[in-house]
Amino acid sequence: RAVPARGTGGYTMAVSPHDGIDHERKNLCVDEASVAGVKGAAFGIAVSAPLVAAAHILSPMFRSFSVSTKTGLIVTPFFGFFFLNSELAMNACAQKRKAYAEAVRA
Repeated sequence: RAVPARGTGGYTMAVSPHDGIDHERKNLCVDEASVAGVKGAAFGIAVSAPLVAAAHILSPMFRSFSVSTKTGLIVTPFFGFFFLNSELAMNACAQKRKAYAEAVRA
C-alpha cells in the first residue's frame, strides 16, 4: 500500500515498524552512495572530456572516428565511476550497518 512519505512529497511503501530494518541508517547509506557517485562521475568527466578533446585536436586518425565513438569515450568513464563509487560506498555502509547491528545485539 502506497502512502505519502513525510517531507518528501513522494510516495513510499508502508512498512511495519517491526521489519528489522533501520530505515534512517539505510537512507543515510543511500545518500552517502549518491554523493560518492556524483564525485566519481565528476572525476570521470573531468578526465575523459579533455583527453578526447586533446586527441581530437592532436590526432588526424582520431578525428576520423564517429561522433558516437567519441561520445562513448566520454560517457563511459562518467557512468563507470558513478556506479563504481556508488557501489563501493553502499558496500562500505552496509558493512558499518552490519557491525552496528552486531554490536547492538551483543
